[in-house]
Formats: sequence, C-alpha cells, structure tokens
Amino acid sequence: MKMKYLKNLLYVSSISVVIGLGAYGYACADDYWSYASTSTFTPEAFVDKSYKPMFFAPYERFYNNSYISNNDMFDQTVIEEWKVYLGNSVSEQALNYYLLNKVDQHVNTSYTTTNVVEDRSADFPLKLNNPKVKKFVQFLDLAKKIEPYTTSSFDYWSYEDHISSLVPDSLVQLAENEYLKTTSKDKFFYSRMWFQVLKAKFYSNNRHSVISYFEETSSKLERNILYYRGLSYVAGAYYQSGNYIMANALYAEAYDKAPQLRQVSTHNFRPMDEENIEKVLSVTSDVGVKCAVWAMNGFYLDEFKSMKAIYALDPGSPHLDYLLTRWVNKLEQKLNIPSESRFSSKEAYYEEIKTSIDQEVYAWIKSVSSDNKRLHNPVMWKLAVAYIDIFQGDYGQASIYLEEANGLATASNKLLKDQIRLFEIINKVSQVKDVNAKIEAELLADLTWLFAKSNKHSYDDPFRFDYASNWVKRFISTIYLENYNPIMAEIVQSEGPSFYSDLKFSNQMEAYLKKTDRSAFEQLFVNDYKYNLSDIYESRSIYLFYQDDLDAAIEEMKKAVPVKGSTYEGNGSYQSSILLGNPFNGKIKDCNDCDHTAKQSVKYTKLSFLEKMKEMKDKVERGEDIYNNALLIGNAFYNTTHFGNARVFYTNSILNEYGGNSILSVNKPLLLSMKLAKKYYDIANSAATTDEQKAKLAYFSAKLERNEFYVEKYHNSDYYMGAWYNDVMFKKWKGFKVLKEKYNNTKFYKEVINECEYFERYARIY
Repeated sequence: MKMKYLKNLLYVSSISVVIGLGAYGYACADDYWSYASTSTFTPEAFVDKSYKPMFFAPYERFYNNSYISNNDMFDQTVIEEWKVYLGNSVSEQALNYYLLNKVDQHVNTSYTTTNVVEDRSADFPLKLNNPKVKKFVQFLDLAKKIEPYTTSSFDYWSYEDHISSLVPDSLVQLAENEYLKTTSKDKFFYSRMWFQVLKAKFYSNNRHSVISYFEETSSKLERNILYYRGLSYVAGAYYQSGNYIMANALYAEAYDKAPQLRQVSTHNFRPMDEENIEKVLSVTSDVGVKCAVWAMNGFYLDEFKSMKAIYALDPGSPHLDYLLTRWVNKLEQKLNIPSESRFSSKEAYYEEIKTSIDQEVYAWIKSVSSDNKRLHNPVMWKLAVAYIDIFQGDYGQASIYLEEANGLATASNKLLKDQIRLFEIINKVSQVKDVNAKIEAELLADLTWLFAKSNKHSYDDPFRFDYASNWVKRFISTIYLENYNPIMAEIVQSEGPSFYSDLKFSNQMEAYLKKTDRSAFEQLFVNDYKYNLSDIYESRSIYLFYQDDLDAAIEEMKKAVPVKGSTYEGNGSYQSSILLGNPFNGKIKDCNDCDHTAKQSVKYTKLSFLEKMKEMKDKVERGEDIYNNALLIGNAFYNTTHFGNARVFYTNSILNEYGGNSILSVNKPLLLSMKLAKKYYDIANSAATTDEQKAKLAYFSAKLERNEFYVEKYHNSDYYMGAWYNDVMFKKWKGFKVLKEKYNNTKFYKEVINECEYFERYARIY
C-alpha cells in the first residue's frame, strides 16, 4: 500500500478521533480490486447515494475506501447556504475565500467605524451597509477564533507529535455572549451562532456541557443539517462519558434524518447485542430512528436479523433496502469466484453454489418481495429473488420475478434497467445446453451489448458487469466443450498453454481463424479472442523447438510476424525478438544479468537463433566438427530452459511466460527439462578427444544433475522463488566426482575451482 494513501486516509475528523470506534480497518493490497470482479448486483442501482459509503466492501471498512474528513465534509453545503442567505451581496468566490481559508487569513472585524471591512486581500472587500453582510462578518470573527481548536488533523506517520488544544473558557464565554446578542427571528444567523457555541463547548475542557446546552436551546432551531450536526456533538459527549445507549440513539437520529451524516454516524455507532439494542430503541418512539438503529447494527453484525426487525417496524424504510444490498453482495463473495478457467461442468457448478445459500434467509426475502405496495423499492427485492433463483437453477421462477421487476422499473432509471437486463442474460445463458443456431439468435444481441459494455467501461460507471461478462464466457465455453467443440470452447474462454501444447489443436485453431464463413455469434467471440495468428505460430515454433524439431520450428517462426490491418495484428516482435544474451555460451556460473550485459559480437533474434541451431545440427548429422557443434547446441538447449540466459526465446502470450522466476505448472515440463541439453552434451562427450574437452563436459553434466535436483526438490510447488539460504544447494554430483578424479590436471579444472564455490568446497572436503 502506498504511504501517501495511508496518510490521506487518516486525515479524519477530530470528532471521530475523539469519540469514534478508532481508525478504519483496511486491507492493504498493491493491486486494485474491483467490486465488479466478484459481484453483479449493483447497490448503486437500488438505494440513495447517502448509503454508498456503507455498501458491502470485502476488504475495506467503508466502500471505495471512503474516508471521513469532517474538516471539509460540509464545505459545499456551508457555501451554498450562505450564498442563499446573502444573495448577490457577496460573491461565491469571496465566500470560498472567507469561509474556507485558514484562520490566519480571516478578516479584521473593525466594522463599527467603516463600511468596508479591513482585509489582507484587497480582492474581496465586504460592504457593511448591508445588515446581512455585517452579520456574516460577525459570524466570521467568532468562527475563525474557534476554528483552530476544531479542525485539527494529524499525520498518521507522526501522530506522536499531535497535541489537541482545548478551547479556553474565555472563548467559550465569548461565543455564548455573541450568541445571546442574536435573535431567533433571523433563523439562519441565529442557528449559525448557536452552532459555534456548541462547537466551542464540545472542544473545551467541559465537553459534557454540550448536552445541557443542546437541551436548553435546540427547541428554537429548524431541523436542518446544522441541527443534526449539533446532535452528533451531543452523541459524542455521551459516547465519551461511556453512555453508549444514548450515544447510539442520537447517532441513529442523525443517521435517519440527515443523510449526509450516515457515514459519520455509522463510524461512531457502537454495535451491541440484542439486549442493549432494545435499551437504545426504548429511548425513542420515532419509527425511522428505530429502523436506523437496526440499520447501523446490521452494518457491523447480522444483516438478516436487522432486516427482519426493520420490516416489522416499517416495510417501507429505505434502510431495509440498503441492508438487502449488503446481504446479497456478501452472498456473492461466497458464490462468485474469479477465474480464467471454464467450469468442470454446468451441473457441478450449480450443485456447488446451491449449498452456500442460506435457505431460511432466501425464503424470508422471497416472502417479503411480494409486498409491492409497502416496500420502498420492490424492484430490488424482485431482482434479489430472481438472482438467487438463478443460482439455485430455478430459471422459470427467475424469469417471472425478472418480468415483474421490469414492469415496476421506471424507464428513466438506466442503471436499474441495465441491471435487469444483465440478470436476464445470466438467466438465459444458465439454461443453455447446446449452442445451436436458435440459441445464437437468442443471445447475440444481449451478448453484443454486454461485451460492448466491457470494452467501453468507465471507472465512474458503477454498473457491475465484469464478473458477469467473464462468467458468461466461462459458462458458454463449458457448454461448447461438453458438446465436443474444443475450438469454440477455447475461443470463448482460453485455456492458453493447456490448449496449444497439443499441436493438433493449434493447427485446427489456425484453420478456424482463417475461415470467412463464421456466424455472427461466433465472430463476436473471435473478435474478443485474446490471441492472434502470430501468437499461435510463435507458440507452435516454441513447442516444436522443445521437441528438437528445428525444421518445423523455423517454418512456424517465419510466419510469426505482425500483419498490419489484420484482425490478428499483434504488438509483439515475434521472430525479430532479440535474445538478451548469447544462447550458445556455456559458462561455469549461471548469471543471466552478466550474460545480458556482456559484449556480443552477434546478436540473435528468435529466428536467426533457430536457423543457427539448424546449421549446427546439420553439421553434427554430417559428422562435421561434432564436438564443438554438439556442445554449442547443448548450451543452446540449456540456455532456453529456466536456468539459462535465453528466457526471451520462450516469451510468448500463449505460454504466458515472460522470463520471470516463477513458471506456470503447465510449462514446467518444457522449461525445466534438461533432456535436450543432456542429449547433445552426451553427443559432444562421445566426440571429445582431449582432457580439456572432457573436463568441460563433466562439469556441464554436474550442472544438469544440480538442476534436476532443484526441479525435484524446489520447483514442484506451484509457487517458486528460489531456495532459501539454509536449503541444500549442492550434492556430490557425478560430474563433480569425474572432474576431480580424472581431470584435475586441466586448465578448466582450475577455472572451476576459482569460479564455483560449490565445487571448491566439494574438492576440498572430498
């Protein structure tokens, strides 16, 4: 996680620091995680945006890492309210300057002797012949004095140095005196001055005094956002004193009556068991507030229990809808598993997910969904039932609920209409048993729409279709495979190297992609297919290379070129890719970086490398300089394994290998095998005539033994990043023994002693 992100995250409101439940619990992850990668049920389609921070988020306390900053949460609201009050007498730019700037830029309020307020900025003079402007300056004078004590934020990385200063008693008294000068006839100004007193008391040494102050004065105020902000301060005072019953009751009132305060209220709400929740409920007779109590408790604990309680109180409560979105999104975390692989079978998939659905909750949701007249959003409840019906394989019932939802949804709510269509697609696809012309015709328009959504997706669009799009491909691919059509199964959902390692399928795919008589449905998936013909040719060349079929490998590599304007145009260099090191070098030490930085008189591309190997192999077969040619071929086959300097050679989008330390399991038999290197080293050894030549082959055979040991010991796990320092790194390889016993008089022996610590230790010990 980036440090900057954490620092920004913890610029929280001072009220939350003092009385909240503590810092948010966020999971650190370097990669972005989209909610749409595991979910198709879009909560934004169903409930008011004020609930958005509390939508279910698998890895964060609040949705979209939404953090609380009371310092600026109400800035826009404050500006808009003052703008209405002051009319055209003060510009919006001036309001931003005076209200939002730091305290050291506040106005000098010597307004009793002048009509123009003295200000450090000559750009925004305030004319005091307007009574409301004069009140604005009076408000600023007080607010800017209190502000330093109420807007303190702290840096997470230096929080030890944070000292919270309390509002002095003299300033609290000044605020009260200024407030007493006002009259409730000017409700707007009266409430602003009242709020400043409340803030001053809350951040003073006598925080508890806000409770009595609020009780004595709040009856004269309108029930607007400022009132409920004040109520939250009272809740905070109760919280700090340990009276969580009253604190929760007041936070619930703010949550219910002031949508802007829902996240803050939820953050500061203290979840409770049922016995204590009943005590909270007894504090108020307001049904909406009672529902809010259950909504916030459900956020932390049991959505189902809270939903039932809210439904019993008020079936039309929007808090009920919000909790349903959380319950469905949580269910999806169990059912929707991101994957690039198709299902083992359609039946197995549905049997597996059925067991994850709580039938008691489902039955209750289904019964509630019929209460069209009383529910706040009956469309959502219909869709939730339809969605679960699909998971359970009850497609007929799902269709009925989808049709009802469509009939109730307003045409203007595009996001909701898209959500309904998405579920209709999932329901249709779930019923497919074989892809024929009829099915293609039924699905073409819907899938074209869905895949177009994927291609044009904007980050700001909340619609969750990513998982659905991938799920459709996985499902249809499974159907194709179950009906013996491996080519379309691969095109719809690629298995990559698992498919193309069989050259029969590789050739069949090439023939299919060259066809011009595909159906529109097939073409839809072909257009979306992740590989082009050059990817296929290159992969085929690589597979043939590891079969020691250099002639065929060269033929395929020659075809691996981008074709401009083609559907299958690629961005890779293919045959022109340059190998970073000399693949024919055989060194005592394996050091990719050293080989890559070493001066090379000849730089090989993938194609020229293959052609050079073919030239050498032909010489071996003709009996020309067998030792040197076989040795160089052996080096080349060694360097094109995971242990060598030519990993670029097997870099290919289909193999999905890019020269890293980890290797896909499906590719391990190719890239970890010493078979071909050993074959040509043995040929070279048979043709060796000098001790120097034989010493080199003895050592190279020890390297092969070492690698085979590493493969068996360390590379068998799915994830490999190398052996640890205390793991076994070498043994008494046969090659070591031969080198020491037979060729210790050679120059090469001395070179190995100097360069290879493992052999030096072996020679010294044994």
